[in-house]
Amino acid sequence: MSSHQISATITEFPGGEKSFVEVPFRAGPNTERIEVSYLFPAGSGGSVIDLGVAHEGRMRGWSGAERAHITIEADRATPSYDAGPLAGNWTVVLGIVTIGPNCRIDVSIRVVEKQARWLVGDIHSHTEHSDGGVTVVDAIHRARASRLDFVALTDHNTISQNFIRPDDPGILVMPGMELTSYYGHTNFLGVHKPVEDWRCTSPGDVADKMAEARANGATIVINHPFQRSAGGKWQSGYEVAFDAMEIWNGNWSPLNQDALAFWQERLVAGQVAPVTGGSDFHLKNRRRHGRPSNRVYAEGSSIADILAAIRAGRNVVCFSPEDTMARPVDGAPMFGDTIVAGSAIEVEFTSLLAGDELRVVDETGTSQVIAADGARLVWGGRLDSRFKRFEVWHGDEPRLFTNPFYAG
Repeated sequence: MSSHQISATITEFPGGEKSFVEVPFRAGPNTERIEVSYLFPAGSGGSVIDLGVAHEGRMRGWSGAERAHITIEADRATPSYDAGPLAGNWTVVLGIVTIGPNCRIDVSIRVVEKQARWLVGDIHSHTEHSDGGVTVVDAIHRARASRLDFVALTDHNTISQNFIRPDDPGILVMPGMELTSYYGHTNFLGVHKPVEDWRCTSPGDVADKMAEARANGATIVINHPFQRSAGGKWQSGYEVAFDAMEIWNGNWSPLNQDALAFWQERLVAGQVAPVTGGSDFHLKNRRRHGRPSNRVYAEGSSIADILAAIRAGRNVVCFSPEDTMARPVDGAPMFGDTIVAGSAIEVEFTSLLAGDELRVVDETGTSQVIAADGARLVWGGRLDSRFKRFEVWHGDEPRLFTNPFYAG
């Protein structure tokens, strides 16, 4: 991971005690994380030095003398510091409380740039802020215990869950809302307040709310379009503002099989149609966060990076975070990419079990079936069709769906 580091030693204090000393640095537009550490040797004549940081002249956090290390990212930060934009001019602000004999302050600043990586998460879950049955803190703990890198809290027609700040460095918590209408459900992801009023009295109202949410910056996923309920089934058409469709909701069932078949129809019709999965966790439905999971290839670790990957189809929908995985071999095109017809494709599948089978799918249907003969399988070939995607099944149970490669 690219980064640069700045070190400074402070031994001069022109303003004396009860003053401030600043150490300037700059973060570029591709910055993912800023780390600041400082040390004033213990017992050095009773020196006391406070720590904070400022960005473009505004304080972005202050921890006094309590913390020797702090981190700031776009969407999470050490408690008492503000997450947010990173590019621009910064200063480490040292509060000079007490200057002991031979006082010295060693400051280390590390500016870490983004690096593409695979992240795994769940973008459909609920808390007690609607009918999830668990607190926000409990939901976050459950998601982290499920080995997720990120989780979205998508309570029904409410956003109050988005304003509870989770000080949990082990998982990225994404704001969301599930628009729950009488004409279908859709997730609005990545913004704290996607719409002013969620109420819909017609399919047209649903389309209007989706357009409003998108204008406010939300990524929009149509949920369980074939759910077996009057309000849960999608009835608002597909000529609406959406970015992806959920084809795997919770435990595999006929509603998911219908969604899978419909997705294939859309692809055959020439649509570029990214898909996702979601646990749709509620305590009462006994589901577990991350089953299924989205394994996304993101350009960085921020919410914006993850949602950009989902919109681009750089996503593999898997049974769980620990289960079978598919990834293009280094240097090969990425899932969701539009590439020149006839281009070479090479995909590696790992954590396969005896009885698993790989299915290669294009506009003709399943064009190839390969039985797993070990934990690892590499498929190589060319994009000799309008699209090509991959599934792994164990009997009647799916383990994995990739988004397609598209011929362009």
